[in-house]
Amino acid sequence: MSENEPVTGSPAGPGLPAGEVRAAEALLALVWGEPVAVQAAERIWGRSHVVRLHLDAGRIVVLKRRGRRDRRGGRGFGVELAALEYLNAMPVPVAPRLLGADADAGILLLEDLGEGASLADSLLAGGRSRVQADLIAYAQALGSLHAWSMGRAGELDGLLVRHAPGQPAVTGWLDAIQRGTEPFLAAAAALGVAANGVEGEISQLRVMLSKAGYRGLVHGDACPDNVHIIDGTCRIFDFETSGCGPVAFDAAYLLAPFPSCWCFASLPAEIAGPAVAAYRARLAAGGIDLGPDWEELITAALAGLLIARGRMLAEALEQDHEWGTTTMRPRFLAWLGSFTGRAGGGALSRLQHTATAMQERLAERWPTLRVPDYPALARAGSAVARVPDGWQPRP
Repeated sequence: MSENEPVTGSPAGPGLPAGEVRAAEALLALVWGEPVAVQAAERIWGRSHVVRLHLDAGRIVVLKRRGRRDRRGGRGFGVELAALEYLNAMPVPVAPRLLGADADAGILLLEDLGEGASLADSLLAGGRSRVQADLIAYAQALGSLHAWSMGRAGELDGLLVRHAPGQPAVTGWLDAIQRGTEPFLAAAAALGVAANGVEGEISQLRVMLSKAGYRGLVHGDACPDNVHIIDGTCRIFDFETSGCGPVAFDAAYLLAPFPSCWCFASLPAEIAGPAVAAYRARLAAGGIDLGPDWEELITAALAGLLIARGRMLAEALEQDHEWGTTTMRPRFLAWLGSFTGRAGGGALSRLQHTATAMQERLAERWPTLRVPDYPALARAGSAVARVPDGWQPRP
């Protein structure tokens, strides 16, 4: 069999290059101490780089290939390998167990989590009670991840240096804030909003977030479709954008909401509130005492997540475009509101004042625009998020 000759896939699945098959079989033989043979491969959730391997003796594992961005010099493969190796030490897992990796072949072998649903399935096709339960499970998984990783950040730093040399070990949101500052300020100017002193506050914001406490593993893309929920338990995957930093970046996803996700809509306070409480309870159970500085850090994270999207905001002023469940403009109304609605500006008072003025100008510019509800949470007469063509919910 030649290096590029594929192994026949399952009737519904792709073939697999022979080199990847041999690498997978060798890794698994090393893990299990006996020969392993791949029988078939099937694509998972339509993702061409993630396949389920059906092995002899009825065993199943997941193979994840190095993504296209990694082949062009990106950081995702090494970062995910470091994060998963790090998380293997958790007594109660919140991520798939890493079984093995071959950096030369560009593959990770992971525990198969089965066919469960995601939080996106709940939000787009579930009912209100299911959304509440699944969102709490999601928040508990994040809380467990963060509580365990705080105090162990040095271990992750070492693994990132080993598996992703030359790449920053910190969460990518910090660099995104720096890149987004100029276009964010340009958007304010385009709306006729004064921003005196705001650039200095944004610089202080980056310093504040860089030096903040509550430092642990930040997933960085904790989207509703990057989780697997079954029997009330949530597992989190896709750690390509993870890094060290203030875990408030992830926690703020419940409030923003979901600033890096295609499956965006409004998340009402009565739904988000119990999930936030469940997150805090998991931190407390892990021995993490959230002091008064925690709320300030969440406010800073919400500001940072907004500014990091500065270029998208500047583009949306000129032309709106679709992304997943809605267009870009409703997202910015929601993200601005999540930051401006926080009590007290503190060290970010000028930024909060500017963001409030921007929010008011956008409401005037887009008078008919409404932030949509998720289908599972839709109220009478509300705008409802679009379910993308071809998307198939999992029960």
